[in-house]
Amino acid sequence: MKTNVLFLYASLALAISCTSNQEEKPDVTRPENPVETGIYVKTEPVSQIEEIPSVSVIGIIVSKTDAKPSFKTGGVIDKTLVREGDAVKPGQLLATLIMTEIDAQVRQAEEGLAKAQRDFDRVSSLFADSVATLEQKQNAGSALKVAEETLSIAKFNQSHSEVRSPIAGRVIKQVLHQGEIAGPGMPVYAIMGIADKDWRIQAGLTDLDWARVKIGDKATVTMDAYPGELFTARISDKARLTQDASGTLNIELTFTDQPASLAAGMTSKVLLTPAIQNTQTTIPVDALVDANGSLATVFSISGGKAVKHQVTIARLLGDRVVVSSGLDGIDAVVTIGSIYLENGDAVILANQ
Repeated sequence: MKTNVLFLYASLALAISCTSNQEEKPDVTRPENPVETGIYVKTEPVSQIEEIPSVSVIGIIVSKTDAKPSFKTGGVIDKTLVREGDAVKPGQLLATLIMTEIDAQVRQAEEGLAKAQRDFDRVSSLFADSVATLEQKQNAGSALKVAEETLSIAKFNQSHSEVRSPIAGRVIKQVLHQGEIAGPGMPVYAIMGIADKDWRIQAGLTDLDWARVKIGDKATVTMDAYPGELFTARISDKARLTQDASGTLNIELTFTDQPASLAAGMTSKVLLTPAIQNTQTTIPVDALVDANGSLATVFSISGGKAVKHQVTIARLLGDRVVVSSGLDGIDAVVTIGSIYLENGDAVILANQ
């Protein structure tokens, strides 16, 4: 970036120097009395161009669908049934826990429910004989309901003491193995979706480029894995948070024309075509006077007088420069003779 800026400034300085060092300019020399006679100048129009600057970026192939299945309850892993690289189907059994402790909890809950049922039946009988109070009967009923729910929880945990795949995909990492202790919610496997609809391209953009593109914009994609082939995609999502220390903002693209085979981590070259056009103001390089960095002076004509303007240079465009500010409402700028002008000088237009 620094090299490009230096090249721009050097180009502008050279252009201005060439303009200022012309030897024969009999019609643009500054007279001794410019107020009376005026300085002969020539102008050229300020141009507006419609430009759709493309954005080139490196993209990474990722899977939109992934899963990290885990056990609902903790325990010691009994079996792991798949390995890294294996393909899995939805609902496929992946791992189980040693059920000794969990089965014991179910039996304990069943015994607790049986006791609560007996207590409720006995208190109900005593209440019918006016021996037990209504409160005692209600307490026994509450204890029975608690025991029922406790058994329900124990059976639920028992049925979820195994890991099944929630998606169709491929195991990309096995986190836990047989004999290891798994905590509740601790992932056992990492699974990545590999269906055609799962693949996406992820790319990081600068904030300027991110603002120029929108969801639905088209892109062309090339990949080293498929030399000579051109694929198409569209922007399907834009991140609202910068990524780590790089400060880039991610976009996600969905293929509209997808390669036959893809793998996560493959690289691609993405050329984005923003739908939003930029209207840019350009003037001849010859119009620039006293260029200093991105700032320069130009002159326009109003009522036969030279009017000085300070402009901001965006970039060089052949024999013209793109001006980002300073020329609002100006239709033409002085080219030949501009280096002899001061603000308010009388001028004679020599265009005809």
